[in-house]
Amino acid sequence: MALTFVVTGASRGLGVEFVKQLSAKGHTVIACARNPDKSEQLQALVNNKTVFAVSLDTVKLDSVKAAADKIQELAPSGVDVLINNSGIVGDHTQDVTNATGENYINVFETNVVGTSNVTQALLPWLRKRNTRKIVNITSILGSNDFTTTGSSPAYRISKAAENMLSRGWAGQLGEESFVVLAMHPGWVQTDMGTSKAPVTPEQSISGMLSVIENMSKETNGKFLSFEGEELKW
Repeated sequence: MALTFVVTGASRGLGVEFVKQLSAKGHTVIACARNPDKSEQLQALVNNKTVFAVSLDTVKLDSVKAAADKIQELAPSGVDVLINNSGIVGDHTQDVTNATGENYINVFETNVVGTSNVTQALLPWLRKRNTRKIVNITSILGSNDFTTTGSSPAYRISKAAENMLSRGWAGQLGEESFVVLAMHPGWVQTDMGTSKAPVTPEQSISGMLSVIENMSKETNGKFLSFEGEELKW
């Protein structure tokens, strides 16, 4: 059955691959990015029939509202699945001994506040449908069980917070038959993951879409990998 997806951070990397694979499956995809017109990869997929591009800056409320209004126009019967993929790593050269407050705030604002802004704005359209799935693309680096040094603390801490945000949404919306997941895409060959990563975007997205297809009330509030493995918070 064809569904309507909203994907944020869709101008490159995992976002573009989400759009590519979802559209190939026959779904309608509303691809959101700060500057969608500047992404040749995304524009190559946009046909304004089943794949649409919408300008969205997740940390600017006026942009979020304008995007939500556009999404209502494009999908008047509602949205089935929201994939909050937008995120930044910040200054990865910093560690806990020299991380700046500015870096912490900037990364937290995008990875946590931005996710919250979009989810709040699109909740009325998600409620119009019975599918009711929300997926927050997070990272195992945000797990308190992950053994690590103090590198990239702003990113890691923001992802731990995004995980908690996911659990909050799951608890709040579970009685409305929503299913909310935090999902780790793997270490992927993207600008953020670098070419050293062992997982291709194609493999990551294919795995995540399989997990999304099988989301149910039993998986509400879980933290899963792209392979469907349950991860520790």
